[in-house]
Amino acid sequence: MLMCIYIQCLKFYYDSMNEDEKTTHFYFGTVDYCVFAAMLILSATSGTYFGYIRKQKPSSHTVLSRNENINSKKNKNDFGSSSMNEYLLGSRKLKPFPVSMSLIASYISGVTILGTPAEIYNYGSQYWLIVVPIFLMGIVVSTVYLPVFSSLKVSSSYEYLELRFSSSVRTVASVMFVIDEILFLPIIIYVPALAFNQVTGANLYLIGGIVCIVCIFYTIIGGIKAVVHTDAWQVMVMFLSVVVVTAIGTSAIGPTEIYKRAMDGGRLNFLNMSPSMYERHTFWSVLIGGFSYWTSFNSVNQTMVQRYMSLPNLKKARQSIAMFTVGISLFVSVCCYAGVLVYAEFYQCDPTASGLIKADDQLFPMYVMKIVGDIRGLPGLFIAGVFGAALSSLSVVLNSTAAVLLEDICKGCFNGKPNDKVAGFIVKGSILALGALAMLFLFVVEKLGGILGVCIVATSLSAIAAGTTFGIFTLGMLVPWSNTYGALWGAVAGAIMSGWISFGSQAVVAAGQIIPQKLNSSVEACEAINATISNLMPHDESDVFPLYRLSFHWINPAGVLSVLIVGTIVSFLTGPRDLKTIDPELISPVIHRLLPTECFNNFGDRSNRQKDTGLVYLRAEQSDSVNVSTVVPVPNQVES
Repeated sequence: MLMCIYIQCLKFYYDSMNEDEKTTHFYFGTVDYCVFAAMLILSATSGTYFGYIRKQKPSSHTVLSRNENINSKKNKNDFGSSSMNEYLLGSRKLKPFPVSMSLIASYISGVTILGTPAEIYNYGSQYWLIVVPIFLMGIVVSTVYLPVFSSLKVSSSYEYLELRFSSSVRTVASVMFVIDEILFLPIIIYVPALAFNQVTGANLYLIGGIVCIVCIFYTIIGGIKAVVHTDAWQVMVMFLSVVVVTAIGTSAIGPTEIYKRAMDGGRLNFLNMSPSMYERHTFWSVLIGGFSYWTSFNSVNQTMVQRYMSLPNLKKARQSIAMFTVGISLFVSVCCYAGVLVYAEFYQCDPTASGLIKADDQLFPMYVMKIVGDIRGLPGLFIAGVFGAALSSLSVVLNSTAAVLLEDICKGCFNGKPNDKVAGFIVKGSILALGALAMLFLFVVEKLGGILGVCIVATSLSAIAAGTTFGIFTLGMLVPWSNTYGALWGAVAGAIMSGWISFGSQAVVAAGQIIPQKLNSSVEACEAINATISNLMPHDESDVFPLYRLSFHWINPAGVLSVLIVGTIVSFLTGPRDLKTIDPELISPVIHRLLPTECFNNFGDRSNRQKDTGLVYLRAEQSDSVNVSTVVPVPNQVES
């Protein structure tokens, strides 16, 4: 919701500026344009490199690693062909580091870089505690959810839902994902394009169109390899841009003075132990709500699972998640520190209250231009970081949504059996169509009265999709007696609950019944005040329906709990699954000790694989003169 308000305010502010203000408010020189152009050129080059130079060629020599199942049916999950397996999964041979960087890129967007410092500036450092649930998320994803996907070797995470429940559950989740991602497209491009428009005066639609074309090009040409490796260096550009700004800002003020100003201004409030669920940030809401949200996205969302599955085995996937957890925690921490730094700079002259800016999320760009605006190239580096975040998010959406359209919609929902050529046409055609939609939205949102309405729908649907989908997967992996009826009715309950809270809270905010209470700010040192300053008294919200007053941190947990509670109850009422006949491969390993011994005779049955015969297969590595694999049966061992 804050993202949507920011976009509207940013556009209103730019439209209200006269032509002189538009051209002189920020400085963006030749060097800055070159830095920005270099980012786009490198992105396009990545697609060409991985699409042609490093493209894996089909080989008659098949080398399989230890413990790989030789059942041909197991390999059918790789999108049905070696070419699609290469294009969408990188033949499951990618490296942990670039994949971890790509996972980070999934979370970092222009709004993250601009919005997180503003959140700390206005509401204090309590949100910084989010790094704790991020680390807990990494542990839970690695031990509870990832082993199931890794064992099944799924191509789409939603394939699991058909194996565990039914095709109808799979269809519901995959369609929800596709709609959610399509509505997210305008946000990805519009925010950085509008920021670039404000900084340079360049045509919003022109720059947005150029960025879209570059992203479509390298995604459609290079596939998952181009997406992952381009994301990797784009993340480095994002991180470098923020670190350089914060380092220069820290040097200008001094660490001791920054700490003193933040303490005096009440910005260092890490331990707000209030039990109220209505306060924006408390210790409990950030810890519990943050853990639920981060886990729901990283454990089962196709944009994440597809990259987990592009790695060769569970060990490599866990390494990637570990690097992702450390990296994203570090990046979020730098953005949070930037918020403290911005307050230390403007602690006696609040830019919003004094009328220097119209939207809170303009705080960091204003700070950047004040601190490094006269250093040639650094404003360009900062804008390149913001656009790098947009490119990485867009490429991930295009690639993963195309995979879902092929595997879950075409094959799963419509029972299609496209050959290799048709599958390639579907995937690349989907990427092209989705990219065209992203470009089209740049024009459509203006005709629809701005992006605010689209943002509200997209934000609400995202809340519904994240909590509901995560709840269904958790029901399947951690509640072994749950059945299809429980999953479907649980999904309905979760969608209603999270949608009710999300749409309702946005409605009361729009109506002015709820006003976010920011921390105190000062304008005593401002040279000129262009706005009337008033100290807002606490707003009486007692008449607002309690669910609409909840902090946004609680929306996701409410949806997840609704799915689990209703799903479990309905499963019992309609006849729970017989645990003796269930396939334990579909249940998380943390629950295996609670399952009856008889069920392990069914291991792999539901996923159409050969039962474990107590053998582990080793394929000897081949020389160029060898045309067939050597299969050596050895006693079964537990892989470390």
